[in-house]
Amino acid sequence: MFKSFQRQIVLWFLSLSLLVYLTCSCVGALFIYTNKTHSMDEELRIVASQIGHAIDVSGKNPTFRDWLRVVETEPARSIITMQLFDLNGHLLEHYGPDGIPRLIKQLNEVTENGQQMRVRQGQLLHDNKPVGYLQLQLPTKTRTEAITEFILTMAAMSPFVILGFAQIGKTVSNIAVKPIEQLVATLQRFVADAGHELNTPASIIQARAQSLERKLNKQGNLFEEDLQIISSSAERMGYIVKDLMLLAELDSKTKQTTESITEIKSVVESLTAEFSERFEAKDVLLKTELLEVARIKTNEETLRGILSNLLENALKYTHPGGIVAVGCVNNAISGEVRLIVKDTGIGIPPECLPHIFERFYRVDKSRDRSSGGSGLGLSIVKALVETLSGKVLVDSSPGKGSQFTVILPALKN
Repeated sequence: MFKSFQRQIVLWFLSLSLLVYLTCSCVGALFIYTNKTHSMDEELRIVASQIGHAIDVSGKNPTFRDWLRVVETEPARSIITMQLFDLNGHLLEHYGPDGIPRLIKQLNEVTENGQQMRVRQGQLLHDNKPVGYLQLQLPTKTRTEAITEFILTMAAMSPFVILGFAQIGKTVSNIAVKPIEQLVATLQRFVADAGHELNTPASIIQARAQSLERKLNKQGNLFEEDLQIISSSAERMGYIVKDLMLLAELDSKTKQTTESITEIKSVVESLTAEFSERFEAKDVLLKTELLEVARIKTNEETLRGILSNLLENALKYTHPGGIVAVGCVNNAISGEVRLIVKDTGIGIPPECLPHIFERFYRVDKSRDRSSGGSGLGLSIVKALVETLSGKVLVDSSPGKGSQFTVILPALKN
């Protein structure tokens, strides 16, 4: 139980940590993108503000002048594409790398012919009259390379980050689970100790009540009903104590079981014979359906504990005139054996299904005490099935009945 809980803590911690790591990576990439874009825009702005002296706007169309001097003094500008356009958007001159040969308006970034360019353009004036356009284009290659390098770096680091987070999660889960383990261990010891302490007086009360009943019967006892109530209550308390002790053993993994091979069919036939008298007394038909030969790796006591509690549950919640059927199906392909107990009882409401394996939980609250049940039977079934690496499924319809299916790993014949 705690191992599963620890795994869940580690998985949740790892998932949340990876989500944070992924979010940080995205935020980092966005930051680089924004910062690089701002840097490119600033570079284009500076070049545009400083290049005015190199443009002659006195003629009909603007033209570059003194260009060699500009290039010699500021050669870094050669990575920028500089273009002059007339008022109609026709390209007049350009300098630098080949860019996108058209006037681009209302856009700051354009991708065309495999080129992605950051663009800045402005109108050229002479005597306050427009004479053309200056357009600057800067490739976004450096920005793309920076983002790619950042993403690759984060991806390369991710295995080490995952391992680190997993180790931290494991350490955190150990710290978080330790007080819970101590608390549960204390509760388990309490249940086990209380069970042992209660078992003896319960047995004594039951034995003495039965002895007193026999003695008084010989003398024409007037208190027979009271003695029967005392006896049945003591017997019921004894059953509850034994069930609690069994659950405490299963929870603490201290229950000693002998490894053996058990044939399911023979156990089913034996138990149905034992329960037949009680079913007949309630006018409930107990029958076996398909009983295939199947063997499982466990002792007979464990299997009888599973099946007897399922039969007790079916008998308790099936009205007179109803039917309870027991079957066994051996699936050689999946390597599983299915033990099925089906009844025509009161059924289980959908909202109760998630809780039926909880301890002391009962579907029919009005029959808690009259039925004599402790509410521990299905909890014991689930605990015993899990010790065999199996699972138990429930299919039920209110008013129509329930079907419990125990799935266990089968041995090959």
